[in-house]
Amino acid sequence: MAGRPQRFSEDALLAFIRGEAPPDQAAEIAAAREADPQFAAELGVMAALGPALRDGDTVQPPGELAWRRLEAQIRRETPAAAPVPARARQLRMWQAASAICAVAALGQAAFLATRPAAPGYQTASGPAAAAHVLAVAFDPAATEAQMRALIRAAGAEITGGPGAAALYRLGFADEAAREAARAMLDADPIVALVAEE
Repeated sequence: MAGRPQRFSEDALLAFIRGEAPPDQAAEIAAAREADPQFAAELGVMAALGPALRDGDTVQPPGELAWRRLEAQIRRETPAAAPVPARARQLRMWQAASAICAVAALGQAAFLATRPAAPGYQTASGPAAAAHVLAVAFDPAATEAQMRALIRAAGAEITGGPGAAALYRLGFADEAAREAARAMLDADPIVALVAEE
């Protein structure tokens, strides 16, 4: 209701129409009705619709006979229970699922049994270092070409380095090759240090 003053709730207005409003609130609504003709017209419409606007307490519940008729109709309309799938059909479905699981388990077991045994990890520098190794430090003024030529002439292979101390690890095929290379490396001017590891 657009003309109703906002300070009155619909419940308060219905209580005023029924004559159940508290005296102070009834006096306020009566004063607003006298001051606003549109509000007075809306109160008149509400009073004319009074029985329809009252609480729904006047509705009577259906009698016992009505309940019996309703229950009978519900029983008649209840659909028959759906047929239960045959036991053999369920058994075939479970057998197929079991067979698929068994094939998957056998496949995985065969895969694990036939794969080659690879090491779990490997160092980044490769296989284990040679047993015949010398640690060599070169003169900082030496070029890479000079160092490479000397290492080839000594019959060595770089197995590590240079590290923080600028040492190269040189590996040899055997003890005799290592001792011959040691004498050669000690005599070369671009080698600053030769040490056994």
